[in-house]
Amino acid sequence: MKRFLLLILLVAFGCVATVAAGGITLSTGQSDYTVQVGEEVTIPMIIENRLGGDITGVLTQSVRFVPEGGDPATRTQSRPLTLFWDTREVAVSAGTAAEPGTFFFEIAFEYGDGPRTRVALPEIRVHVVQSPTEQAEQTDQPNRQVSSVSSVSTSPGTGGPQQGASASSPGKLPGQMPQDMGSLQDQAAREHDRMQVLRSALLAGLEEDPVVREIHAILTSHGYARATTTIDPTGENTGTFVFGYRGGSGETIRVGGLVANGTAAYAAYTTDRSLVVPAALPANETYRRFAGDLADDGFFPVSAAVNATVGATFVSVGFADSQNRTAGIIATLAGGEVQAVDIEEPPDLFPLAGAGALCIVLLIAYLVRRGAPKTLEPPVSLVPGDPRGEALRLLDDARREFDRDDRKEAYGTASRALRSYVSSAYGTGAELADGDVLRLLEESGHETGVASSILGQCAAVSYAGSLPLDEGFRAVIREIEAFIRQN
Repeated sequence: MKRFLLLILLVAFGCVATVAAGGITLSTGQSDYTVQVGEEVTIPMIIENRLGGDITGVLTQSVRFVPEGGDPATRTQSRPLTLFWDTREVAVSAGTAAEPGTFFFEIAFEYGDGPRTRVALPEIRVHVVQSPTEQAEQTDQPNRQVSSVSSVSTSPGTGGPQQGASASSPGKLPGQMPQDMGSLQDQAAREHDRMQVLRSALLAGLEEDPVVREIHAILTSHGYARATTTIDPTGENTGTFVFGYRGGSGETIRVGGLVANGTAAYAAYTTDRSLVVPAALPANETYRRFAGDLADDGFFPVSAAVNATVGATFVSVGFADSQNRTAGIIATLAGGEVQAVDIEEPPDLFPLAGAGALCIVLLIAYLVRRGAPKTLEPPVSLVPGDPRGEALRLLDDARREFDRDDRKEAYGTASRALRSYVSSAYGTGAELADGDVLRLLEESGHETGVASSILGQCAAVSYAGSLPLDEGFRAVIREIEAFIRQN
């Protein structure tokens, strides 16, 4: 029998074990857990990486098992671990509990160049019991408070747990795998150094890259300053990047892009600040005419997407009205000058209104002849009966469009699937713009980072003309499916 550890908060003092150092935070839901014999002993460890990039280091877990009426056994296991900037959880396991007793966990993560930083959790205890009755009794016992603990070493390995099993511990733990900690630390350090060299080379090239400099110039002209930098190499002179920009009132914009052969293939961003666009666009006569026509029809700007490439820059400004209808103005720029402007007009409701009026006249005539019904049917809700099923159906449509090589439409349909689900799950089911989706999530108490990233990627292709890649589309679909199932 194998299942994850039961996460039951102890009633007397619900304690949280947490430790932070240098922007890395490790935490567990509690310091005492209880499992039955035969279950897998697994601790879900929550990771918060606030350093603004991927961190490679060594995760060390020292586990001591004290069986009932037997000799204790201890082991220390270390392994290289990269905490990516978006890593949220790491599972730490001691194998399957074969007999009643208690596991004592000590977990630490060590990283950095030169003087290394060591982050250690307080001791965590896992009680292994024979029956569900004992498990309930253990769970009901008061839990003592555990303080946060942190330490910083001045040289690799300082203050860390000792390598290998102690001489007084002849027994072996389930799944025991003795490790050479020194070798693992050297391996992790070499990998860390290699990645740092690749990151530094990519970043140096990006700082002078015309595509990146163009996006930087647009954002700084609107009062934004670069706040964070994340470089993710995938090979020599290739990888991805994310630059975080912060405005004067605290709002943020994420710029993402792809590096190929040492240069940026594109750099793109989306924002609900509608006019964070190249200055040449709002000054363009055609744009001003289109924007004026939309304003006369009750539309107002709500979002913007910009995608800079080697040959041209594509800009899309999204509009919406009080009925949640959407429209857009799309422009192409080259050399800082507007080359083309087009408009995506809202659906024309006048033919529909005429048809609707005719239907009403015919219905009235029919009711006069037949007699009106005694009770009226309740109005149909905008929210579909199965928001999740409807969103997944739209994702299937997006896959078929992509397979037909209708790639821009596929990204648009994928974005619609996410917007539809959020609107139906947390709102009225009406059509929403990207900015409205993020506001609705925030008002509902949900994190908006994942949805913002997905909508940005879709807008970069469907509106701003970014290059649609096979793996990029599959990743977007997977992210939307995960979002739908988890929210």
